Amino acid sequence: MSTLAIRTAPARIFFWPAALVALALVAAGTGVVAVVPLVGLIGLAVVLAAPMQAVAVILLAVAVTADNPGEVPMGGKWESPLGTAGKFFYQNLHTFTGIEALRFSALELLVTLLVAIILFRKLIRDPIDDPLGLGSMPNPMKLAFGWLFAAIMFLEIYGLARGGDFRNSLWQLRQLFWMPILGVVFGNAFKSGGARVAVLRVLMGAAWVRCAMGAYFYFAICRPAGIKPDYVMTHSDSILTVVAMLIGLAALAERASRHHILMNVLLQPMLLVGLVVNNRRLAFVSLAAGIAALIVLGPPALKRFLKRSLVVMVPLLMVYAAVGWNSTSGIFKPLQMISSVSSQKDASSKTRDIENYNLIQTLKEHPVFGSGFGHEYHEVVRANSVEQFFSQYRFIAHNSVLWLLSLSGWVGFTLVWMVFPVGILIAFKAHQQSTTAVDRVTAFAAASAVLCFVLQAWGDMGLQSWLGTLTVSSLTGASGSMLMAQRRMEIGT
Repeated sequence: MSTLAIRTAPARIFFWPAALVALALVAAGTGVVAVVPLVGLIGLAVVLAAPMQAVAVILLAVAVTADNPGEVPMGGKWESPLGTAGKFFYQNLHTFTGIEALRFSALELLVTLLVAIILFRKLIRDPIDDPLGLGSMPNPMKLAFGWLFAAIMFLEIYGLARGGDFRNSLWQLRQLFWMPILGVVFGNAFKSGGARVAVLRVLMGAAWVRCAMGAYFYFAICRPAGIKPDYVMTHSDSILTVVAMLIGLAALAERASRHHILMNVLLQPMLLVGLVVNNRRLAFVSLAAGIAALIVLGPPALKRFLKRSLVVMVPLLMVYAAVGWNSTSGIFKPLQMISSVSSQKDASSKTRDIENYNLIQTLKEHPVFGSGFGHEYHEVVRANSVEQFFSQYRFIAHNSVLWLLSLSGWVGFTLVWMVFPVGILIAFKAHQQSTTAVDRVTAFAAASAVLCFVLQAWGDMGLQSWLGTLTVSSLTGASGSMLMAQRRMEIGT
């Protein structure tokens, strides 16, 4: 039997069931819908036959470009062309089928399928995804993902045993549950330099498209109508946009070629516009932290350039800050956001201070293992109530770090959270050992993505972000497989 026949064998098992379902749909007069089972079967055969690299890149591209309706992009005032794909990818399938048992999304179904294919190929020793035998990820990354998954499962069982609410627990743990699984999938898929280039291009392209949609909404729809939206795309776009900007800057710092200069000229203005109109203070904090990391990790030529530039840049920045610190002009919008981060005098910030206090008090009740998933935090002090708009607000807090700590305690939090410092350390190690610009940019992007994700988690429900989860898991998976490849090649030589 040929290798292709072995790979597609699972699809042949479903041929007759799919054909019978199609015939039943024809008999029921469903029209075009009758071909869906056979089209799905063909799609399954293609996925089974294709390299995991190609399938994972396409999955990532669609997932990070599409609008997640759960995050209410454009404030719910306009549905972009990215909305239809987002509904299919992110909404639970029971909303389309009416089958209550299908309380998972197409994205989760597809990721499960990729996991099954990876396991099947390992079982039959199929070399299609790893012809050189380089492996997927180093042991520290595997252990961090493993402990994250185990801790999530324990906290779910522990929380339910203590009387937790099952449905709300699934809402709480959803993205955390899938993060290690996605990391393993992407680690197995993105082993080659070509795959890593594709990942970087996908993230930059998706960010540009999403910012373009946001700019259109802001300037073509909101401005003429006199609407001033609180945000434009979604809160999670801060992570993707900043990471895309840093990828472009890192590529330019590594090699200031005409291609990289042109890429940044085309990329950065739209991303900056998106960052400003999206109106997220954390985005500018993340960008500043990422640029600082780029200076530390960048090539010596970048440091020399910056030293020479500081003579001109520092006086100009001081003048810009002095003139614009109290200005409301659009050109000083980044400065206004930095100023608001340091002042924190608005009602929203005071409400979050109260919420953080309540999370700390909740942790004190169960400091070792927390309360587990499925439980609310305790409102020792009540802030302005939003219960009439959002009755479940006590199940997930704005500060995801303190919220997770209150649910998991110090032990559970350590097991869950270790994936982030381990991811950064793996990225730093891969960056040190990289011999190509692509690999150094990938490693830097992985460290930056973790940094942006953690900042978002501290500032605003970052652990419930699909966009952040996909960005971090794709880049940490890629940098982990890259480090593994570097080590295997060193041993081979």
